[in-house]
Amino acid sequence: MFSDADSAFTVKKDKIETSKYYDVVNFARLVTVPSLLSWGYNDTTCPPTSMYAAYNEIQAPKKLVLYLDARHWIYPGQSSMTNEWLANHIIGDGNMEPK
Repeated sequence: MFSDADSAFTVKKDKIETSKYYDVVNFARLVTVPSLLSWGYNDTTCPPTSMYAAYNEIQAPKKLVLYLDARHWIYPGQSSMTNEWLANHIIGDGNMEPK
């Protein structure tokens, strides 16, 4: 939202005020299905503090996998783990632990 390339369009008081309502924590309490959550601990786009706030609001079964050295990207192993977890919940036994 605040990239220099788009700042003339996006960095406006009304847009900044509106963006406050789109914090992921505001939607986390609506999650009712098992979830696998993963984020980079050095992410400056989606800071860990916001992600933890959302994670703590989720009351459904959940599993957290942190990537302490990552920023705002996904490692290939992270994608594989996510795909295995999804397959396990769709056609498997629903175990929360990624393989």
